[in-house]
This record gives sequence, C-alpha cells and structure tokens, in this order.
Amino acid sequence: MELFKYRAFGLTIQSDIEFSELADEAFLSKAIDLKIETTNLGVEIPNLTEAEPFIDFEAPDGVTMVWPGAAAIRIRSNQHVEVQKYPNVPENYMAFPILGPVMGWILHQRGKLVLHSSAVVIDDVSFAFLGDKMAGKSTTASAFLRNGAKLITDDLLVIDINDGAVPTVQPSFAQLKLNENSAEHVSPPDSHALPLVMEGFEKRQYRLETMVSKTVPLDACFILRRCSETPQIEWLSSSDALKFLIRFSYFVRFGSAPSQYQERALHFKNCVTLTQHTQFGILNIPASLNELDKTVEVLRNEMRRRLI
Repeated sequence: MELFKYRAFGLTIQSDIEFSELADEAFLSKAIDLKIETTNLGVEIPNLTEAEPFIDFEAPDGVTMVWPGAAAIRIRSNQHVEVQKYPNVPENYMAFPILGPVMGWILHQRGKLVLHSSAVVIDDVSFAFLGDKMAGKSTTASAFLRNGAKLITDDLLVIDINDGAVPTVQPSFAQLKLNENSAEHVSPPDSHALPLVMEGFEKRQYRLETMVSKTVPLDACFILRRCSETPQIEWLSSSDALKFLIRFSYFVRFGSAPSQYQERALHFKNCVTLTQHTQFGILNIPASLNELDKTVEVLRNEMRRRLI
C-alpha cells in the first residue's frame, strides 16, 4: 500500500489516503505527528440520504465520527486516525471530514486554539477574518490575494498560544473555496479551479500556486459584517473581542462532547490570551463585491497607521 507524507497545520502527516490538497513533505526523515490509515472499523455507514453526520465521543476505542455515504472515522488519539470508507466512495471525498472536523478535534486536543476563519499575510502583517456562514471570509481573503497577499488558511485557523509570547498561526494548505459569484469578481491570481467534488456543492475549490510556508505571528482578527456602503473598521476592547472569539471558535462544533474531553478551561485561557496580544475589530464591508478592493485599501492603510 502506498504511503503519502504531508505537512499541514504544523503537523507532519503520514497517510495511505492521498490528499491532493496537501503539499508533499520534503523532509522524509521528520518524525510523524499524525498517522491516518484505512481499515474496517466494523461500523455500519448509512446512505447519504438516510441520516445526518454524527459523533460518538464516548466510543470505547476512541472518538468516532460518521458521515453518511462517505466514511466512518475513529480518532484513537491525537496521533492516530483510522478511516473506514463507504463502499465505492471517491477518495477525494475524504478531505472534507478529515481536513475539517477531524483535524479540528485533533488540534483542539493538542492544546491549539482553532478558529473557523480565513487568514492572509500582506505587508508583513497577518489578518484573520471571522464571521457567520456566508459572511464572506473566503471572498475577502481572495480579494487580498488579488492585491498581493499570501494565504495562511481557508477554514481552519490554527493558533499556538504560549504564555508571554505573541500567538502564532500555522499555515494549512494552498486552497480556497469560492462560490461562482465571488469567483467572477475576485478569483485568486495564480490559481486554477478544480472540478466540483459533488454535484450541487455551493463552493468550488481553487488551487493556489503559492501560500505562506512558515509559522507567522497573528497581528489582527476582524469580524466581518456586511452593513455599510463604504468599508469601515470598529476596533474592539479585549472583553468585547472575547465574546466574538468564543462564538467563532471551531470548538463550538464539539459542544456535545463530555466535559472531560472538552478542555474548556484551556480553551477559555487561550481565547483570553489571544485577545490580550492581538488586535480585534469589526470590519464593515460593502455588500457589493465590486467594492472589495476598497476594503483591502482601507484595512492596509489602517494597519500601517496603527503599527507605526
């Protein structure tokens, strides 16, 4: 069986599933942080139309996540994941659960702060964009890429919090998801559109030629709000920022987990630390996608002013 080795989210990953989204790990001698392997878990995976995805946090052999019509996944530890595929399912379906919720849980268990966010670097300053579904996180990030930024991540933002140190972010992989309307206005440069993974998906994946390749400090986080005709920034206090940060943490997806698995105290401490070291604001963005370049200009100028 062929084994693949990748680097993403600050982890060296060995897998017998091929993830075309991930970059090959060049340093083959590097120790493995996470092993992903296919096996028969003995789980009955329902058909796509028969059930909703579910998580069993108290399964005796490890947290078990089941996606109907796709896979059953058992997280034996934050170093070992087993995958049972649904019969005849295309392998490229595996990226959605494994590089999303599964990775989010593993990174949370490793003590990282994980946000549902897109993030970029421009002018040596890093921004993260948070918001509700369809708030425009990926679209705003793509507008920055078109103006010279590099991508850090799109979906999972992984933050290392060390006491007394500036929080840093780990790059994920060189891919961005955009719906058709956004792609028409702000398609990222040096990218190519991939076929829809499944008919009916609202977003298409865009493969980027380059992205951030190393850990960088996190300078600012912006909560996106579409409510103005011109781009505006409202800076937040640490206490107000904390409310938004907890709301948009990837952790909230695991709210049904038993308390002994949630690491709530550590999560709250990480959120507080981030608000103390990183600037937070609300970025009011115009509803018109044609105004996104103005949003980039306003934010760049404001950060230059604040960092002088």
